[in-house]
Amino acid sequence: MSVPHWCRRILDHYGVAYQEHHHPPVCSASHLAHAEHVPGSRVAKTVFVNAEGHPVAVVLPASAQLDLARVEAVLGEPNLRLANEAEITRWFKGCQPGAVPPLRLRSDERILMDRSLAHLGHLVFPAGTQEDALYVRFRDWYRAIRPGVGRFSVPAAHQANGEGPLSVLVVEDEADTNQLLCMLLEQEGLACRGVEQASQALEAATNDRPSAILLDLMLPDMSGLDLYQQLRRVGSIRRIPVIIVTALDDEASRRRSKQLGADAYLTKPFQPQELISELRGLLADARV
Repeated sequence: MSVPHWCRRILDHYGVAYQEHHHPPVCSASHLAHAEHVPGSRVAKTVFVNAEGHPVAVVLPASAQLDLARVEAVLGEPNLRLANEAEITRWFKGCQPGAVPPLRLRSDERILMDRSLAHLGHLVFPAGTQEDALYVRFRDWYRAIRPGVGRFSVPAAHQANGEGPLSVLVVEDEADTNQLLCMLLEQEGLACRGVEQASQALEAATNDRPSAILLDLMLPDMSGLDLYQQLRRVGSIRRIPVIIVTALDDEASRRRSKQLGADAYLTKPFQPQELISELRGLLADARV
């Protein structure tokens, strides 16, 4: 694929210079950072908030977590909520899921920017497709978009106190499912990293210390339950909550997972809110 003509026209209209990069299909900002081999702090993630049916786009680093209460306080609107995928698709018909660029695409769209992005020389963000990224100078993008600037992510200091930002490691060998899970989690304001092999999961869990792990049982290089046992042997990560997310719906798999100490067991297909509710509950318990 290539960058859509409408996206190029917007940038050309504002006189914004850009570079196009093409990569394998991705569905989330964290996957984009991985595909482009850049830190998540350089990738601009757009989290959409529904304000009485109108979109508010909050642009954050891919590694940051949205502070929805802060957005409500700044806008003076107490009843905001995160937009769901159906609403985002309806608002931005020319964009693929998880690939809406931080550009002014609607007359009723408000755009906010976390001030942590202001120190960057260049931004990386999706160009409306899952296979295209744009590199632009921050100051050029800022002059064109004129977003409202403030602190809209959970403060970094909270991370040291165990208060966020919250991150989830998704261990799933089916690339499409992996990307969709990450997209769902990022829409909920969570940071996400997806891996497809057990060996990658062990390294990522040890290095990144995620807040929770979603674990498939059928992986190409190791059983998910064997991986779970290895995770529990590493002292620094042994207490991380783990949710089994699998197509295996037999009693033996459920019983074995429970015996090993898995925190929850969800079978595919499941309702997205079921996963989010389970995950939020475990994360809240882990902070007590």
